[in-house]
Amino acid sequence: MTLSENVIIFVIPAAIGFALIAGLLRLRHNRIRRAQQLRGLEWLEKLRFVLAHLQQHRGLSSGYIAGNPALQDDLNNLHNVIRREMEVINRVDEWIRENSRWQGIEEHWQRLTTRFKSLERDDNINQHNRLLTNLIYLIEDIAETHHLTALCQQKEQGQRVWHDLLVAAEHIGQARAIGTAITASGQCDSVSRIQMSYLSSKIEMTSQNLLGNLGLPQQAQHKLKELIQCIQYRVLVDTPKIESKIYFNLASGCLEEIFTHYDREIISLRERVR
Repeated sequence: MTLSENVIIFVIPAAIGFALIAGLLRLRHNRIRRAQQLRGLEWLEKLRFVLAHLQQHRGLSSGYIAGNPALQDDLNNLHNVIRREMEVINRVDEWIRENSRWQGIEEHWQRLTTRFKSLERDDNINQHNRLLTNLIYLIEDIAETHHLTALCQQKEQGQRVWHDLLVAAEHIGQARAIGTAITASGQCDSVSRIQMSYLSSKIEMTSQNLLGNLGLPQQAQHKLKELIQCIQYRVLVDTPKIESKIYFNLASGCLEEIFTHYDREIISLRERVR
């Protein structure tokens, strides 16, 4: 047997072996990546509801502090809903239970549920704002850590979905909370006027940006314009001209449009997991 024949005998099986090993490693890597992406998407789906309910708690608690005790039952129900949602999130995987940002969110929320009644209106809103800002940061962390950008058709899509949409929802949520407190108290002071004017301009920018970049339906655009007009002409006046509950529901309708679009985007990403 010649030297070249010996080389062939040893090299070809070795090459086949290396190819098989590389293929198995690639399959294993793809399975791990797929599992990570599915877990990440599951958390983004579930955390969206926590975010929406914390925003709702901010609005209702602001109305309660401003003088509407009838909201107590709604707040108690929300406490139970959020507790159950957090328990479900913790059961998905140990990664989130060990995440320091999520641990901080849970601890902050526990303190807030027992303290919000003793807070001033602005302090209560600020506490919620901090909590919700950290939650949006967590969602961005999850998207990055679990390779969700790889599922996006365009590089900018991820930024729009788990940042732009959620920040837009947060501006509306803040306007809902402050506006609910204003309408519940029956007066709009100078500080509230400045806060609401700022948020109104942010919502207007949001409506133009999201309509152009994310293709929000015309119905969503109409609701955002209706909210802006309500803030300008019925809330930002010395004596508000709209009932607290009606205003709260109007702002909530805008938030539902934003979150519905977010849900559609997450579903489309899930369909691309391979």
